[in-house]
Amino acid sequence: MALSADEQRLLDQLEESLRAEDPDLARKLETHSEAPTPRRWAIVIACFIAGLALLIVGMLVDFRISVFGFLVMFAGVAVGMIRPKQAKDPEASNVGEPSDRRQS
Repeated sequence: MALSADEQRLLDQLEESLRAEDPDLARKLETHSEAPTPRRWAIVIACFIAGLALLIVGMLVDFRISVFGFLVMFAGVAVGMIRPKQAKDPEASNVGEPSDRRQS
């Protein structure tokens, strides 16, 4: 559903006031996180499978191996859930300016 001209104008005013009042929050809201890469998924799946294998082997051999397997599984899932840090945007200081006015 498209916005009317008045609604779009009001939304633009709200965005500008947010940028003026709290530029750090505006920058964070404008930054989109990257989707997990196939390499990242491969690491997560490999850690989970290795941890599961250690967990099962540990039940047969020694419980300490099971604990280590659980920690490997946990670390793999944690790696998958943590968002990668994004490189600093060289144009981050121009947050309040429309993109067509930025100098490249």
